[in-house]
Amino acid sequence: MFAVIKTGGKQYSVESGTTLKVEKIDGKKGEGYTFKNVLIIGDNKNQILGNPEIKGASVDATIMHQIRDKKVTVFKKKRRQNYRRTKGHRQYLTIVKIDKINSKPGEVKKVEKKEKTGKKIEIEKKDLNKKVTSSSSKIKKKVIKKTKKNIGKKK
Repeated sequence: MFAVIKTGGKQYSVESGTTLKVEKIDGKKGEGYTFKNVLIIGDNKNQILGNPEIKGASVDATIMHQIRDKKVTVFKKKRRQNYRRTKGHRQYLTIVKIDKINSKPGEVKKVEKKEKTGKKIEIEKKDLNKKVTSSSSKIKKKVIKKTKKNIGKKK
């Protein structure tokens, strides 16, 4: 099972047991942390997409280290003006180990709709999450229809 989380303005695809370098998170070495901004949860066959986040889903992690990244040198220069400025920057990072992906999909509601005949139909509707499956056969059919239409036309 995998999840896509959002932290520090970036998105990361994670699985349980992986380690990440993310922007600084407040906490000490060995403490637990929970990522609540979960965008996607799924496996190879089906995924649950959030709108934009999945409510009730979270990813538990453990803080391994608080470190600083390599130095980035910022150099400004204007030619023939004797203008040179050099600055450096080291970003604070947190190394995190993903422990567990907690998935709690949105509530399933039953919605009643009336057909033209007046019969009521019960339809299950997902509130916040959408299941995505590959529909390559539908896409191929659309492409074939479009190409058949364009064959007979003159340009």
